[in-house]
Amino acid sequence: MSSPTVNQIENAFLPAKEISDAERFAGRESAVKDAYYSLIAEGSNIAIVGNRGIGKTSLSRQVANIGRGDSSLLSKIGLRNDGSLDFLTVYMACGNQVRSTDELLERILTSTSCLAEWIYDIPNAKKVMLNYSPKFGANLFGVSVELGASKETETTAAPAISSHSTDVVFTNVVDAIAKEGIAKDGVLIVIDEFDQIPDPKGFASFLKALATNSPNVKFCIVGVARDIQALMKEHESTDRLFAGSIIHLSPMEPEELTAIISNAETHIGNHITFEQSARDKLVSLAQGHPYMVHLIGKFALRGAFHEGKTTISAEDIESTLADIAQRKADPILEGKYRKAVASSFQREIVLKAMAGAIDEQGEIWTTNAYKAALDKGVDNSSQYVGQLVTEEYGAEVEKLRERYYRFKDSLFQSYVLARPSMYKENG
Repeated sequence: MSSPTVNQIENAFLPAKEISDAERFAGRESAVKDAYYSLIAEGSNIAIVGNRGIGKTSLSRQVANIGRGDSSLLSKIGLRNDGSLDFLTVYMACGNQVRSTDELLERILTSTSCLAEWIYDIPNAKKVMLNYSPKFGANLFGVSVELGASKETETTAAPAISSHSTDVVFTNVVDAIAKEGIAKDGVLIVIDEFDQIPDPKGFASFLKALATNSPNVKFCIVGVARDIQALMKEHESTDRLFAGSIIHLSPMEPEELTAIISNAETHIGNHITFEQSARDKLVSLAQGHPYMVHLIGKFALRGAFHEGKTTISAEDIESTLADIAQRKADPILEGKYRKAVASSFQREIVLKAMAGAIDEQGEIWTTNAYKAALDKGVDNSSQYVGQLVTEEYGAEVEKLRERYYRFKDSLFQSYVLARPSMYKENG
């Protein structure tokens, strides 16, 4: 391979985008296996939960690829399978545009990137939509229609359209698509950012009914949460709905994070490589979060390329961290950091001491954190911890019980550890 282009350098690490290519997808073999078995299990839906920056969206993209028939990742990890799957697969990220279960189902039905084009081509599905169409008046098939107004012109004894709820309309439409046999395994709907839906009430009961009425339709929901109950904001039936198919992504192992670095080097033909010390430093800073490897790796590689270097050292990683903070490369994490620290070098010391005192359960025992802060010259740490749990300072830390705290966002905790201090320790 000739010298890498600027484009190749910039896309060797991808902090702003999920990994869609199976060749560049690193680690998570157990999660991939669980996802595959869930795809072939009858009546099973999939839930992918975990903290921010842990790789949920990348895994969900791989689930979608496998559902479409791309078995390259299964071959890569050596998973025995019965051949390529064949789902009609759609993918949607909720963002902050979807506020309820009804709005979610309406968006899936009417978005051209989801089911809208299929509905147009399938007579039975089209018939359902012409009679009962989403309430926000989508111009589907060139007609503005609403779920409260009948499209029937003749007077009949048929019930008014308003008597058909959105979930019933959705079930009828998606069942018609599945029965058309376009894809032999059915329909797979991947919903990312499910945690962004403020009111997902009713989704669990909808899934339960869907499993009975249209068993060839599967959902894969993805979101930031500690468990499936927290993600769906419901407790009844959620465990049963996702029995054996809840994939909780924990922090990545060091060798998995190292594989991300190796993949990036391969992407540029190994023209620039990371020294072992740089690899170790980067993996340590990431605290199990692939996002941090991509973020720091991207700027370290860019710097080495422009300086004409062929290797990246641990010292280069350190200088990259300062550059990331100065340029606010991740404005959300940097904004959280600056709000928490504000104008107090003592609060910064306590914040970093707490980030460095995390146990295996993700909890902070203040005795350990206070000792670390005292070694840096802060003898009244409890005062600053009391501030860090308030909204004024971002409330990024929460109290669990007496003398035990935790960071609400483990990605922010890793950023706190990695980021150079704003203030010198002497103030």
